Amino acid sequence: MTDAVSLQAGYLLHYTQYGDANFIVDFFSLDHGRVPLMAKGARSAKPRTRALYQPFRPLLISWWGDHELRTLTGIEESGASLNLDGSALPCGYYLNEIIIRLLAKDQPQPTLFAHYSLALAQLAADPDNPEPVLRSFELQLLETLGLLPDFAHCRHDGKPIEEDERYLFYPSSNQAVYIATADPHIAIPKTKTPPAMYHADGETLDVGVPVSGKTLKALAEFNIDDKTVLAELKPLMRRVLAMHLGDKPLNSRELFASLTPPPPPPPRAKSSD
Repeated sequence: MTDAVSLQAGYLLHYTQYGDANFIVDFFSLDHGRVPLMAKGARSAKPRTRALYQPFRPLLISWWGDHELRTLTGIEESGASLNLDGSALPCGYYLNEIIIRLLAKDQPQPTLFAHYSLALAQLAADPDNPEPVLRSFELQLLETLGLLPDFAHCRHDGKPIEEDERYLFYPSSNQAVYIATADPHIAIPKTKTPPAMYHADGETLDVGVPVSGKTLKALAEFNIDDKTVLAELKPLMRRVLAMHLGDKPLNSRELFASLTPPPPPPPRAKSSD
């Protein structure tokens, strides 16, 4: 039996050319999750229609088919395209890329769809302050997929995280270890590079990420607006996500690096003459 879907709210995540006239398009839809579709004749469509094949534009899409790759039968705008300027642009592509990499096909995620729509609107409204938006969406994505670590408890004794203490967070175990001289689970490896701390409990040997109890509690409560918390979050969340993204680099990070101006040279020392 052929399945047909009409006027489904969605966003284009990515497209690739297929043949002389077609696109293979990844959409993120409200009721059907991530859906790959064949857009036949898209490259030769009228300019107004072809202009719809871009990210960050609210769309209504229709398709039919009962195979893994279905056929797009309709595409129309349902709102103005969001204008992501400056650093907000690669940040938007980053959201698209982690959705493609982590979200399985045909898995309805209406709550995550709402978080994604809000994240795009926030990036467009405040392009110079993307960090809270990115970190919040990363947490929401991990929670949706059932991959959110336990940020509230210490690994070995299950005690609640203390705000004023320091910890090492181990992504492979999804929990933190309290830093203490007498802790038998922490040892410094006998190597000069890189300087790192490990815990040898027989289960994991990944490098722990130093983090404050304040940041871990903020993560557990989804309350990450504090500037000191945000400063610690980026390296921690990058390592947590890397456990699920694998070794393949993210293209959006390369785009962000290409758009980031180099730091200014240090000021010259004044002549003593």
